[in-house]
Amino acid sequence: MIDIRKASDGDACALQAIYQQCIVTAAWQTRAATAIPDFASVSIDETIWVAVDADQQVLALLAVQDAGAYVHHLYVDPQAQGQGLGKALLLHLQSYLAFPWRLKCVAENHDALKFYQHLGWQEIEQGHSEDGVYWLLEHTGPL
Repeated sequence: MIDIRKASDGDACALQAIYQQCIVTAAWQTRAATAIPDFASVSIDETIWVAVDADQQVLALLAVQDAGAYVHHLYVDPQAQGQGLGKALLLHLQSYLAFPWRLKCVAENHDALKFYQHLGWQEIEQGHSEDGVYWLLEHTGPL
C-alpha cells in the first residue's frame, strides 16, 4: 500500500538519497556530482510531498513552489520506478494546488518528457540552463 503525505524533518536523508540517485546518475546530467547542490538547498520554502510504503519508507518525492503553481522536483527512487508513484503524487497534488501548473524538464531527459506528455503536459517554451536545453511544460488539468 502506498500513502502520500507531506514530508517531515525525519525524511531529509531519504529525500537527499532519492534526489542524488536520480540527478547525479542521470544520463542527461553534464555537471560533475560535486557541482550539484543538495536537495535541502534547492527546495527551500517548497511544499514537499512523499509517497511512502507501509513501512513509511520514502519511495518518491514531489516538491512544489505554491506561488506560481510550479512543480520544481518530481523524483522516484530508481528501484521503485514504473509503479505509478510519480502519477500518484501528481494526482494527489490536484487536491492541493490549483491549475495551471508549470515545470521545466531537461530536453535530454527523454523518459521524463514521455511521462509528462502521457499525462497531458504541453511544451510551451524552450530555454537553456546549466543542465542544457529544457522545455517549460504546462498542465491546465485535471490529470
